[in-house]
Amino acid sequence: MTEFVYTAKGSNGKTVQGVKAADSEMGLVSLLRKENLTVISVSPASALAKKPKPKGKKVKVKDLAILCRQLSAMLDAGLPVLESLESIADQIDNQTLSEVLVQVAENIEAGSTLSQSLERHDKVFSILFIAMVRAGEEAGALPSVLARLGDYLEARDALTRKIRSASAYPAFIAGFFVIAVSGIMLFLIPQFEGIFADFDLELPMLTKVLIAMSRFIGRNLLWELLARGGGTYAFLRWRKTPAGRRKLDALILRAPIFGKLVLKASVARFSRTLGTLMDNGVSVVAALEIVGSTSGNEVVKEAIDNVCDGVVNGATISDKLSESSVFPKMVVSMVAAGEGAGNLPEMLDKVSDFYTKEVDAAVGALTSMIEPILIVGLGAIVTVVVLAIYLPIFQMATGIG
Repeated sequence: MTEFVYTAKGSNGKTVQGVKAADSEMGLVSLLRKENLTVISVSPASALAKKPKPKGKKVKVKDLAILCRQLSAMLDAGLPVLESLESIADQIDNQTLSEVLVQVAENIEAGSTLSQSLERHDKVFSILFIAMVRAGEEAGALPSVLARLGDYLEARDALTRKIRSASAYPAFIAGFFVIAVSGIMLFLIPQFEGIFADFDLELPMLTKVLIAMSRFIGRNLLWELLARGGGTYAFLRWRKTPAGRRKLDALILRAPIFGKLVLKASVARFSRTLGTLMDNGVSVVAALEIVGSTSGNEVVKEAIDNVCDGVVNGATISDKLSESSVFPKMVVSMVAAGEGAGNLPEMLDKVSDFYTKEVDAAVGALTSMIEPILIVGLGAIVTVVVLAIYLPIFQMATGIG
């Protein structure tokens, strides 16, 4: 038996590392699955070394997609893996990725395979990336697998950008809204309060309320900032706990409007990832485990884990998907049709394309709807402030007249 070093994720979401003896890497993976662990990487203990941490600029998904494209083209042209990696490392713009590729090339030169070398840099290369490279090596079709991986990464990057664009603009408008209201309450209203105090006038109720709010905010500003800071810190700590993370993810999926957008994006990512893995030779169970660990949402992950357990026990993917309230009926129907026709990866790609278009439409609708709402809200606040300020001025003008 050989000792292996492994990295895995437990059911609570925490990453665990250790050394365990097994007949082979797949044997160790089977043992860890029985312990409810999702395997991230496995390597022989003899190759144990301190994993180098990437320094400098972060490696983006776009950088990895470009790497796949370049490496696929070079391998398809007949160049060796080692020479291809060294050439890409010299030309690539991202310095961090360049340094990682140099280390990967050194490991390959020492006798490791490409997938084994990538495992030592799991902060840069995801579980999915490593699994697909390993499948390509085993099938002897690494160039084509890398090309498909590049397509997948580009599609995923585009989807992520759409989600960010849907939230960035409303966040900017909301931030401007908060700053404007804070400036009015902390600086503008106190100035007019001093002016009104010089006149013996009975102020309108609207003006009194606004002045009282301004006084409260100004006098308790320090405590408000401390309370918000403490609340934010407590929220971030709670969000890191398994229960907090699941509760928050469930609330996000149930949120009006935005929840549907997140669900559609999750379904698109699930379909694209599972279809890509299965189409490149990764077993159904291993593919489902990878999809679950990279889902990004605890509720979706639980649903996928339930599907994985069912497949292990002989059920079909569509049967277990139908038991979940997360996946729409259309997804279940298309997966069932793909299983029946024997072209599940192709059907999953169609599902992903459909929901990617749905995300596009939802992003456009969300942006066009939130913008006028926030603008109207800001206009209403400004209108109230103007009335509160000018009503006493009109009274003074009337009294003088």
